[in-house]
Amino acid sequence: MNGTTTKVLLVDDQAIVIEGMRRMLAPHPEFEFEAEQNPAVAVEVARRFKPDVILQDLVMPEVDGFDLLREYRRTAGLADVPVIVLSSREEGATKAEAFERGADDYLVKMPEVVELVARIRIHVERRRSLLEQRRARRRLEEANRDIARLNEQIESEKETIELGAQRDRARLAAITTLGADLNRYQDFELLLDRILLEARKCCDAEAGAIFTIAGEQLECNHIQNDKVEGRGDISFTHRMSRALSLESVAGTVALTGRAIRVEDAYSIPPELDCSYDTGRDLAAGYRTKALLSLPLRTRDGKIRGVLQLANPGGEDAGIAFTDEDQQIIEHFAGLATVAIERTAMTRALVMRMIAMAEVRDPTETGTHVQRVAGYSTVLYDAWAHRHGVSDVEREKNRDRLRTAAMLHDVGKVGIPDAILKKPGRLDDVEFAHMQRHAVIGARLFRGMRTDFDEVAREVALHHHERWDGTGYPGPIEPDAELEPSEVPTRIGLKGEEIPLFARIVGLADVYDALSSKRTYKDAWPESKVLGLLVEESGSHFDPELVEILLERIDEIRAVRHRYHG
Repeated sequence: MNGTTTKVLLVDDQAIVIEGMRRMLAPHPEFEFEAEQNPAVAVEVARRFKPDVILQDLVMPEVDGFDLLREYRRTAGLADVPVIVLSSREEGATKAEAFERGADDYLVKMPEVVELVARIRIHVERRRSLLEQRRARRRLEEANRDIARLNEQIESEKETIELGAQRDRARLAAITTLGADLNRYQDFELLLDRILLEARKCCDAEAGAIFTIAGEQLECNHIQNDKVEGRGDISFTHRMSRALSLESVAGTVALTGRAIRVEDAYSIPPELDCSYDTGRDLAAGYRTKALLSLPLRTRDGKIRGVLQLANPGGEDAGIAFTDEDQQIIEHFAGLATVAIERTAMTRALVMRMIAMAEVRDPTETGTHVQRVAGYSTVLYDAWAHRHGVSDVEREKNRDRLRTAAMLHDVGKVGIPDAILKKPGRLDDVEFAHMQRHAVIGARLFRGMRTDFDEVAREVALHHHERWDGTGYPGPIEPDAELEPSEVPTRIGLKGEEIPLFARIVGLADVYDALSSKRTYKDAWPESKVLGLLVEESGSHFDPELVEILLERIDEIRAVRHRYHG
């Protein structure tokens, strides 16, 4: 069991049974064995020993074995410890009562050592899996609380903004609206661009950038310059990355936490001991003069990046930034910091959930979900262009879909290992249980308020629907109480009743599953995969999406090459 020690407690009044069990388990170094002949002290011994599994006889002097089973279930720290009854009694009524009182398994003693060891391992692994799921749920709850705290911080920032901006009604309106948008935006990359744009408007700054700290690098993914972009030079706004150091203005602000405000970026005062990188200006034929660079600082003092503005009034205006400009832009820096914090929180939450799913299902590897996400964004981009979706809406949906696609099968954490890891084909009862992962996955996003929760909920619930309506789970409410079924669902949503993002992820998932090697099969050649997709276009898959996949097959191949493995 992966080198983990398993603590086994045997409660039996017969010394010969104890010695026999000790010999049976001795060849297995993973087991730490302890025995107790006096059933009257079994509970106290168990509380001290903290076993992973309890083996117990039923017929013992002074204490009724059935009562002892119930006592375990009423004792803190033992309530969830699996109990395997070892008894010479084989009557069905005895077994039924043992299970009713809290037994997890029943073996007629003495069992074969192979069977005993296997049963112990199964029950211990199941308990550890359940404990890990509980810990994961607690971590998710903690993440939700952190997000709620950040939302409260947003409200606090808004209050501060409102108090400090009363002298300028136009600025107040812009900042208040932007603060409210922090709770509505689904894509925080777009939000940072919006923050930069509104900050520039408030100071009439012609250019600006937002830098974020990534390890030892200072990354700039948000660059704006009205004059250069007006000339059609889009290369000016390409993303860039540089080493985090005191040599540059942005690096100095990021490392020291001090704001820098100068009238001429090309003539930085010697005492600041840094310089402005003129390379981008020279390439674009532009001249940065007045410069204002502010740290993006969290409430606990951590620097997450830099907000930098240039040339109020334009390149040729010769206007400097004022104290009032700096005060108002500090509020925008606060909003940008909150946006970055929430983005980091969301990403950490997503990666935690993906890691949890990978532990349970070996097929849900990081590269598999990255490929499914990559294929999905390629398909959505093409679909959005066909249907005239605006660039802003398309970019917002791309990021939401990508995250949701990575979590499409996260509900498998709730499926028993015996079904999830079965190497062969599932029977109807097993398949019915497996189908529940769609509902379980959707429920994981219940009550969450992240930038992807609605889309992730939709994709998790419906990515196994089929275009002809023979998929699952159909038009159900994921919050409803559902009894486990022994009959697979064969009637689901049909055609465009299936949400678009779920149709996209469903196609991407099947394409990758067929194209990838698994323990139970080899990867199919691409021609065979595409042939099947065409054959099932209009039955399993949305015909338009199959057509798009064939049209964009080079982009699909590029995604597969990028995330091979």
